[in-house]
Amino acid sequence: MEKKILVFSNGEKIGDGIIKLPLLYEIKKRLPEYKLVWVTNKGSTAYRDKLKFIAEQYIDEIIEKADLSPFFWMKVSKNYDFENSFYEYILDTQKSFYRTIALKRIKNRQFISATANSLFSSIKFIKKNKRRYYLDDLFDLLDLIKKSKIEENFKIKIPDDLDLNLKKFFKKDQKYFGIAPGAGEKNKIWPLMNFINVGKYFLDKNYKAVLFLGPEEKHLREKILHEFPEAIIPEELISNFSNIETVIASTKYLKFALCNDSGISHMLSTSYCPLIKLFGPKESLKFTPSNINIHTISASKFSKNNKIDSIPAEYVIDKINKLLE
Repeated sequence: MEKKILVFSNGEKIGDGIIKLPLLYEIKKRLPEYKLVWVTNKGSTAYRDKLKFIAEQYIDEIIEKADLSPFFWMKVSKNYDFENSFYEYILDTQKSFYRTIALKRIKNRQFISATANSLFSSIKFIKKNKRRYYLDDLFDLLDLIKKSKIEENFKIKIPDDLDLNLKKFFKKDQKYFGIAPGAGEKNKIWPLMNFINVGKYFLDKNYKAVLFLGPEEKHLREKILHEFPEAIIPEELISNFSNIETVIASTKYLKFALCNDSGISHMLSTSYCPLIKLFGPKESLKFTPSNINIHTISASKFSKNNKIDSIPAEYVIDKINKLLE
């Protein structure tokens, strides 16, 4: 009989999907003989489209929008036949009371959930109260199924076809650095002139700039290209992979990357190159994975009001130089 593990979520947008990639890797590393079935309740998952080529290395089946019911007189799912399914393990990654009750109706040998202080879980555990990175809580749940040392330097496997495409634009004898100057919230954005000043410093050291611009930063394109006319914008060069996968894969060719706390910062957090992530009002711990290649600089070090523009460009340059050494 085929052994299966069901992982349940309420859907993944791009940032959340990228954050959870190390979890997919850890599940497959610890349970290689198990079929991994990813189930969302009412939401969609980026693992079906934007992150498809990366996620399919780990996920064997996606069941999207299962719409589970907690009521015993109704079918478990309106859209799928779970009545005849059995899973060795069910891993519940969300904490909604009613969704967890609905999920527990699916036949299983062991049910792992943090909902209601692990009330529904086959194995009870004490939640750690300290503030920590979101993914650490999910690793704790996975440890209840099979404990193993976490791969701290986890690297996303780049699809071969995508890597071959990028090799056409990134030359072996050239040094590259990446900058992502945008963010969804204005108080998270380090002044553009600071990014430019850092970039010019490394241009003088024979580096070449690589730009990563989100949908809201397209208006910056011409201004930055005026300063870095030979800069590469990877998303504009690759058409047969999603922009997200292209950004992730590009980090393989960078000596370092510099960004704000943003959606693109998740894409750049790959371990292929050092990432320097700038924080203004939000604390860095909760939004940054434990990774030897991710380095944070917080405005709280320079101002009481945590304004991101208080971070000096000279400090950032010095930090990068030390990392490169």
